[in-house]
Parts: sequence; C-alpha cells; structure tokens
Amino acid sequence: MCGRFALAHPKPVLQDWMHITTMPDFLARYNVAPSTKIMTVRDTKDGRVGSMMRWGLVPPWVSDANKLPMLNNARGETVMEKPMFKQAVHRRRCIIPISGFYEWQTIPGQKTKQPFYISFKDKSPMALAAIWETSKLPDGESGQFLETCTILTIDANALVSPIHDRMPVILAKKDWDLWLTPEPLVTSTITPLIKPYDANQMQAWCVSTEVNRVANDSVDLITPLLVVNSKACP
Repeated sequence: MCGRFALAHPKPVLQDWMHITTMPDFLARYNVAPSTKIMTVRDTKDGRVGSMMRWGLVPPWVSDANKLPMLNNARGETVMEKPMFKQAVHRRRCIIPISGFYEWQTIPGQKTKQPFYISFKDKSPMALAAIWETSKLPDGESGQFLETCTILTIDANALVSPIHDRMPVILAKKDWDLWLTPEPLVTSTITPLIKPYDANQMQAWCVSTEVNRVANDSVDLITPLLVVNSKACP
C-alpha cells in the first residue's frame, strides 16, 4: 500500500524533470496523508500541467463522500476490473510526483511498527501511477467540482518486501507519455506498466516513529535512524 509520502523537491526541479508547462506553487511536505490536497500531473491540450487534487478517489456517482471508504490506493492487479476504478484507469490517468514514501514493518516483540523511508538512490523524484475522477460534490475550498485521485499499488519488490508486501506503482520515465496520454488505453496496453520498480535503483532506511502522527511535518522525519531499540537498523 501507500499511505504516506514526502514531496520535498522544489517546483523548478519538478517542472524541468517532467517538462511541466504550468504548476501551482506548493511548500515542501514530509508527511503527506490521505484526504489532503496533493500535487498531480496530467497531459492536456495545453500541455503537461500540475494541479492539486484530494488524495482519496470519489467516483462521480457518489452523492455522499463521507459514506465511502477511503480509496487512497487501488490494487494494480484488479484496477481494470473493479467498477470503482476501471473507467478511470482506461481514461483518466495521472502521475503523482513524490520524493519518497513510507512503509511500516512489524518487528517481533515490538508493539509499534517501525517506519521506513523509501526513495531513489540518485535522489531524483518518483513518478507514481495514479488515476483521477471529477465528482459533482463541491470542493470545500473553491466551490467547484471536486477532483480526487488514488495511487495504484502492486506486490513489493525485493527491497520493499521485507518491510511491507505492497508498494506503489512507480513509472519509468520512458512510460510517462503513454501513461499520461488523454486518449483511452486498452487493458493490454496498460497492464505492462503496472509492475514493481527495479529494487536496485531504490534505497530504504528506518526513520522516527514521529511520522506516525500526521501533524508532524519536518525534514527530520526522513532522517535515517541508526539504531532502533538497541538493534541495528537495516
């Protein structure tokens, strides 16, 4: 799964990295949680644009989002079959740029799960595969229709699997154009893109349990811990 992430790369870096024409201003965040507004990237007739969406998909037919489970993730293996997601994955795909994400590992004999921060070894941003919808429910901030999104997940690769059995789908740069095309895509075209990312290009380290509290948001949250309960941290 993917339930928390950081986006610390500055706006100019993201614009250059993804060739984004327009993008709203944003502040670095180190503890991004579902139900908040997050940066997304789409291809449009006006070029590649960044926009803020609420993390947690709300299908267009839903009349009361409060009665809907939090759809912050969608399983990549079944996303093209589930009525909740299949229209969006074929027609409304986006990318969520992040600096890294968190996962929690169960430690034998330890009541609290140990959080890990996972990122690229070369410190470049990650491009998460996501889908989006426009709901007729009004956006509380703008009064306009609500745009929401969810992150696709897949079985974890060799780096992440000792920590958690799922991970977000990370798109390789060569696949961005195809994923972001506004044109409908058939299942046979989408399926090869939904796979675990190369573990050799990724790194993971233990971080403070301060990340467990959503209100905490500072660069200290991604700082590596060398020791956890007197045991060496991987």
